[in-house]
Amino acid sequence: MAKGFHTPPGVSHRWLLLAASFLGLSAVAATALVLARTPVLTSLVPPDSFPRALVVHVNLATLLWYFAMAGAMWTETLPSSRHRTAQGLLVTGAAGAIGIVAAGLFAPGNPVLANYFPYVDHPVFLGSLAIFVTAGLGTGGISLARPRDAAEWGFAIARWPFCMGTVYLALALHQRMGLVDALWGAGHILQFGFVTLMMAMWLRLAERTGMTSVSSRLAIPLFAAASLPATIAPALLLAGLDHGTLHSLHTNVMRWTNWPAALAFGLLLLSRKEVRRADSFIASLGLYSIGILAGTAIDSQTTMVPAHYHGTIGAFTLAQMAAVLARISPAADAEHFPPPSTRPLSVYAFGITTLICGLAWSGILGAPRKVAFSGEGADPAAILAAALTGTGGAITIAGVGYFACVAVPRILGLCRTHTTPTAPPNAPAAAAMFAAVR
Repeated sequence: MAKGFHTPPGVSHRWLLLAASFLGLSAVAATALVLARTPVLTSLVPPDSFPRALVVHVNLATLLWYFAMAGAMWTETLPSSRHRTAQGLLVTGAAGAIGIVAAGLFAPGNPVLANYFPYVDHPVFLGSLAIFVTAGLGTGGISLARPRDAAEWGFAIARWPFCMGTVYLALALHQRMGLVDALWGAGHILQFGFVTLMMAMWLRLAERTGMTSVSSRLAIPLFAAASLPATIAPALLLAGLDHGTLHSLHTNVMRWTNWPAALAFGLLLLSRKEVRRADSFIASLGLYSIGILAGTAIDSQTTMVPAHYHGTIGAFTLAQMAAVLARISPAADAEHFPPPSTRPLSVYAFGITTLICGLAWSGILGAPRKVAFSGEGADPAAILAAALTGTGGAITIAGVGYFACVAVPRILGLCRTHTTPTAPPNAPAAAAMFAAVR
């Protein structure tokens, strides 16, 4: 390793490995969903397998992927005195993730297709979910340090909605709120944390182009504006607001507070000419904008709902994919160890945009969400919309698979260099920092 370069510790690389693996596995689960929503191919998927595939896919592609990426970012500058504790939390989180996937596929119990966190109604699944989330929150807690620049403030502030989501869930269950409603509320709150993480990643991706960093005085209020609305629902629940009123409140808080700070921050970055060269920044901002527009068109439980959240989630995911590729780029000796290909980002962006168009078109035609496509009595427009959805889904899966094939072997190599006393001659070059100041 070249002197003068600081690199992430092994525990950070292992969280990154889990994150990339979770996203890759989510694409495998998504294959069943795409087949089930594609005309002619629906018969290849048994009807009773769709709900379980949806449970596993959503948890891998959101909760596990986002929490693991947060763990990888938060532990980049973890003091050596905390490495053993962090490693214990990592192992605990990995065990919880294995339990989620295994129970999602094989445990007896009914799949409950709750928004944000669909689950299998079985103690092993729910216990594994609690174990994984606890490990992620513990990692965020032990890695908290004083921020040194604007982006580090963003990564630090993003912890607040994670904490508020946990507080809300504990209060809701203590007040005997139903599990579906409690998870729905916690899922709403976590979105504020995901948005704040995305904004911090946008800033780091922009800075890699040579852009002069945004001042902390300007960035911190926007990060705070993105995160602090997560406080509203837990505070009102603690104050005794009835659960029925709280349910509609979640929707209104999300509708009016979840997007302005992120959109303003994205446009601020876009005003800098250099930023247009940042890996997938414009595509991520575009997906987020599409998701917002689709959200304004929701008037019932049609596929317009997944069109909305695939836009916002697609924006988060694309930013995180770009962050992974930036993290595994060499900090030095780039001549012998070139950076990884960014083509998977383009494939994913094109695929998810096509998928959103298909879902939105189907939603306009009244197609219900959370069910497989049925060609019985469907008119040509509905069939074409479903075919567009399937095509977009297939391209998205290909992009994620391509990304996993690029990222996972490199991350494995970086993990090995931290477990061998002497790195072999062909060991990968030291990885770059991403979340932390380089």
